[in-house]
Amino acid sequence: MQGYEVQPKRTQSYVDEAFRLLLEKPGVEEVLIMNHSGVPVKTSMSRQDALQHACLYDNLREKTQAFLQKLEPQQNLAMLRVRTRLHEVLITPDGKITMLVVQNAKDKYLKSLD
Repeated sequence: MQGYEVQPKRTQSYVDEAFRLLLEKPGVEEVLIMNHSGVPVKTSMSRQDALQHACLYDNLREKTQAFLQKLEPQQNLAMLRVRTRLHEVLITPDGKITMLVVQNAKDKYLKSLD
């Protein structure tokens, strides 16, 4: 018999606590939490930016999931990490909510390359 993972309920207090904890992390600039439909439910961004990020994330998730299905048909997207010279975006989807975190990725190594 296989064991089942027990997912915690994604209540408003859970979302509020996750949001608070993420914003307290050093280097975190923006946080966006979306429901299972991709609608922003809590964010530190402007409404316009949150809606744009949510729409772009949905497109990225679909393409990433299609790619993963080719590599490992039984696997789902657990976390996506994208880094540029200045920012890093971490996306963690699950069945109930998706957390998108934009953090400062500046470091001393990159400054030495300029």
